[in-house]
Amino acid sequence: MNAEVRVNAPPLLALRGEVFVTSAEQGGSSVLAGARSAIPVPQPGTPERRAFERLCAAPTDTATLDALAAGDGSFPLARWLLWIKLAIARGLVEFRLMAADGSPLAVFIPVHADAPDLARTPQEPWARVRLSRFAHLARQGDALVLESPAATMRVELSAGAGATVLAFTHGAVAHGDVEDDGHLVAGLFAAGLLVGVDEDDTASEDRDPALAQWEPHDLQLHVRSRGGLGDQPRGGTFRFADVRPAPPALRHPTLPTGIPLPRPELDRLVVDDMPLARAMEERASRRDLGPLDLTRVGAFLFRTVRVRRGFPTDAGPRGYPRLDRPHAAAGGVSALVTYVAVSACEGLDGGLYRYDPVGHRLQLVTPAGPLVTVLLEQARDASGGETIPPVLVLLAADFGRLSWKYEGIAYALLLKDVGVVYQSMQLVATAMGLGSCPLGGGDSEAFARAAGTDPFEEASVGELMLGS
Repeated sequence: MNAEVRVNAPPLLALRGEVFVTSAEQGGSSVLAGARSAIPVPQPGTPERRAFERLCAAPTDTATLDALAAGDGSFPLARWLLWIKLAIARGLVEFRLMAADGSPLAVFIPVHADAPDLARTPQEPWARVRLSRFAHLARQGDALVLESPAATMRVELSAGAGATVLAFTHGAVAHGDVEDDGHLVAGLFAAGLLVGVDEDDTASEDRDPALAQWEPHDLQLHVRSRGGLGDQPRGGTFRFADVRPAPPALRHPTLPTGIPLPRPELDRLVVDDMPLARAMEERASRRDLGPLDLTRVGAFLFRTVRVRRGFPTDAGPRGYPRLDRPHAAAGGVSALVTYVAVSACEGLDGGLYRYDPVGHRLQLVTPAGPLVTVLLEQARDASGGETIPPVLVLLAADFGRLSWKYEGIAYALLLKDVGVVYQSMQLVATAMGLGSCPLGGGDSEAFARAAGTDPFEEASVGELMLGS
């Protein structure tokens, strides 16, 4: 386990790289600020301020910091320990395990308010541990990062420390097998990246009903796309605004060709359409559906996913084109592209079509054949029905639209957009006397083959069966 590069010493405490001190203004207090939080620094002239200044100067062991903070009594030390606890909870400091050559062996970065003080917390006793099933190891920039949505810290690892972590992927490791890596393993265990294993080789997290119900990818998406946990950028950060121009409002340009669709009379819909309350009560998923016709398909698409108008692009690097449709969309980005797979529709040949939401037309993408049949059969199987749907509406995502503006939550927003469109489509179908069934899963690779798209640029994220 590369024992020759290990240093059997507790971790050093250091300020995070992006953390800085703001000067006091107009009688206020100086503040230690990070990307997502800030706390006041210790008052000038106090023992804890001397400890703080030492911490600002260089990574320092806690014994030295505590000695400086203690001064002539225990009260300054108590204030210092409370300050450190708050700094850890806010993710403003980190813990560094150093190698013999002075380089960081592992850097523990708190990402949760309950993150432990690795330099002061006694090592918990453990007999055998293994890597948490939620943990994943990936490159971030030039760093090798180990993290988990169930952990209180993430860890940047050297190559040698990374090799140690890999040893825990092949089963439980006993305490005596990691003597030279004791502080590293203890830190990983305290952070929740390693978990204890009992006598029958069951990990502690697998006995926890709350954790056992989660699949790793689901919990990762949940934690990364919600506030409160983690320290990664999240929200409308416009991370690509300085890298490339905003994507166009529509991935596929409006063309004068294609199959024009009938447009319903909106004034008549206001008078004759089913009341919303009745549509809500009568809405139901129907899996065995009869054929449709071009007029009803056109009316359905017009009422659910057409573009009603566009908004002028705001000036500046963060300006982007926004669209208004009958349904809500995150940030007005409207990143969903609508396709229609047809097996039985009067006035429309079988095949896969892309809907032009501005010109209200269908553009043939792939004629009827094996590629389209696979999509229709998969929809039937996913619904539990017995017949091929006459029409399958597929919602594809233009991933670049949302990710240009949003960071950390782009895919979660896409799924929310799909849910909004599902509800709109089912209510409209009910009001029109049609049957519909939104599906819980689909095959994005089969869609990409049929539509001829790059699955990392545009792929299906939702399907809805439609029929009479």
